[in-house]
Amino acid sequence: MYLSDLLYPKTIIHEQRELSKKQVYEELIAQICKHYKLTIDRELLLEKVLERDELSNTAYPTGIAIPHIRIENFEDTVIGMTFLQNPLDYEGTEVHWVCLIITDQSSSNLYLNLVAALLKLSQDAQMLSSFMTSDGVGVVQKIKQQQISLKKEITVSDIMVTDVITIRPEALLKELGDLLCSSRLSYIPVTDDSGHYLGEVNILHLLKVGVPDYLMMLDDISFLRSYEPLERLFEQENILTVGDIMQNSKMYLKPDASIPEVAFEMINNHKRFYSVVDDTSILVGIITAMDVFRKVIKA
Repeated sequence: MYLSDLLYPKTIIHEQRELSKKQVYEELIAQICKHYKLTIDRELLLEKVLERDELSNTAYPTGIAIPHIRIENFEDTVIGMTFLQNPLDYEGTEVHWVCLIITDQSSSNLYLNLVAALLKLSQDAQMLSSFMTSDGVGVVQKIKQQQISLKKEITVSDIMVTDVITIRPEALLKELGDLLCSSRLSYIPVTDDSGHYLGEVNILHLLKVGVPDYLMMLDDISFLRSYEPLERLFEQENILTVGDIMQNSKMYLKPDASIPEVAFEMINNHKRFYSVVDDTSILVGIITAMDVFRKVIKA
């Protein structure tokens, strides 16, 4: 089965108006119900898709949002698309393409394969641009020409964060501390000026600077009430660099790693964050346990 087999030109909308997310969903649901002759209450469908959006963000870094509804005993899978001249804001992600999927509760594999196929399309900026200027028939024809099979599984590259905050090994610890605080991150990849992955540094690496080695050898330090041991961190933050405390980790993932592989590595190594590195050692993204949970498991 190909992605184009599930598309219907009359449920593909090109929207010039500036609409809210709710209005976009209402329009998609109306078109889907009309052209697939669905008798399901439209208000109920809208309520379900909005509830799903409240649960977790359905937008991806490539500018596509894939909200969906699962209905018991639906026994079908239907898709509606809206291409937006005025993009929607999904928690900071600018979305020009909304794909609404209605499917049966038992169709998890098909749904995930659909997401993978749509994400693959959304990564082609030139293709998306051509969709924006085509009618529904033209969009279906262009997707049909791509012959995108629904057998592909979702990989790390489909759900990873690509807008990554990084730090150089020569940065002082004060700069690292400021960056961790301002970005509200607990983990930052370390790269050189060319973007090559060198390792990682996290909040525990930084805090460890303020804990003397002799304290790490004790079984219990509950007797300490003074803040004094941690003052070493303040003394060293303008002396030590990220390179002095970073972990030269070889533990990273490839963009084509499968989601089961990601889950296995995270659980086995007690890591909630992984850098994603390509074959040339360039950092291309970050994937977190929450990405897997929200974008795959809860999807």
